[in-house]
Amino acid sequence: MAEDGSVREFAQARVGDRVLVSLRLEVRQPAYFLALDDPLPAVFEPLQPEFTSRQAAAGSALTADWISDFRELRADRALFFCDRLAPGDYTVRYLARVRAAGRALAPAAKVEAMYQPESFGLTTIQRVETFASE
Repeated sequence: MAEDGSVREFAQARVGDRVLVSLRLEVRQPAYFLALDDPLPAVFEPLQPEFTSRQAAAGSALTADWISDFRELRADRALFFCDRLAPGDYTVRYLARVRAAGRALAPAAKVEAMYQPESFGLTTIQRVETFASE
């Protein structure tokens, strides 16, 4: 994400850059008490939107159609919880900052029904490479 809030392709991300993380979710039947756990690669850290003034410029890029009843951003992961979700396609977006240069794996994100753990979905694992700031 550029300094003016516009979104550009993730390429040559450098220490200090902001990254827009987007997770797409397809819900085929009504779902209750969902937990979405997105562990971040070691070179990223999630940004608290309440503390980042420039995120206001991101406006539409951060809007999400997933309605979280509770959100928790930790140093190594982002967690989102929803009590009730109707069938449909949803997107969860949040910002992370590149905190180190290097290569890392982005572990699979997992969404599950908390009281029906046999109902879950996983994303793919992705490799990311970040670079030192200029």
